[in-house]
Amino acid sequence: MCWPRSFCCRCPAPSSFAWSPSMTFGRTPRRPALAQTSFPWRGWLFAAQNYSTPPPPVNNTPPPNPVIPRRRRVQFGRDNPPPFIPPSLPVIPPLGPWPPPPIAAHPLPLIFAPSPPPPTPFWPQQQQMINPELRSPRGTFPYLDWDLTQFASSARLRTSGSPRSHPHDPPAFDSPAIFPHTQLIAISYADTPVLLQWETRWGPIFARGQGTHPVTIENVLDAIYQYFSTPLGPADRAAMSAHAWGLVSDAYYRRLDAGRSPNLRAYDVARGACRVDILGGATKFGGLQCVGQNYLRLVLSPY
Repeated sequence: MCWPRSFCCRCPAPSSFAWSPSMTFGRTPRRPALAQTSFPWRGWLFAAQNYSTPPPPVNNTPPPNPVIPRRRRVQFGRDNPPPFIPPSLPVIPPLGPWPPPPIAAHPLPLIFAPSPPPPTPFWPQQQQMINPELRSPRGTFPYLDWDLTQFASSARLRTSGSPRSHPHDPPAFDSPAIFPHTQLIAISYADTPVLLQWETRWGPIFARGQGTHPVTIENVLDAIYQYFSTPLGPADRAAMSAHAWGLVSDAYYRRLDAGRSPNLRAYDVARGACRVDILGGATKFGGLQCVGQNYLRLVLSPY
């Protein structure tokens, strides 16, 4: 054995272990070959793993999130706020006695409920009827022949187509205008948009009875004549266009040429254009129609 012993020395170390005779060759025993743990081309620099045994499985399950308690905030020198108490709702008193009275031990007496009264018969409102002399259309005999530009006293009742048969029969001026009788009647004449504009501005025609007497045929005709014979004011002229005022002026001159007495012509010239001139020549009375309760509609005709 070399001394000091070097790494390259092959001398057997002094030990109690003895090699078998088959493992020794002369004075230098043969060492057993170790298992190949490294590849021959890599040398012995890197230790190789034993690939005969599969690697143990790797547990990739993430660990559960640990519950870390929060730090408790401690306040020194401050009083804790009082607990919040919600406001209590108002107590609704019971409708009846509470607690309810005990149930009676004896049965209640038998009480018969009264039978309902018989239903009241429904009587529809009585429909108003217009006097036949006022409701007949123009051309249906008998009808009232009257021009709105003339006085109500000039109205005549035509009973036939022949002018020779009773050509001057006046209507019954004192007879009621509608049945049942009433003391106030409203009359509308808005058949066209133009007339609706003027009726909205001036209002409908109102026929009133004399005192406590009902409205008569004469009251209706007088109310219509007075309404349309009212002169047009400056505000009415300002509300018209130039074309509309030209039509009113033409109707005004035709009305003057229609012929009344000289005195009445001078009176009409002094008054100027009137409401009747906005009718465009449709100044003939064509009858009345019932629209509602005490509400009539005036029909106008140009011939």
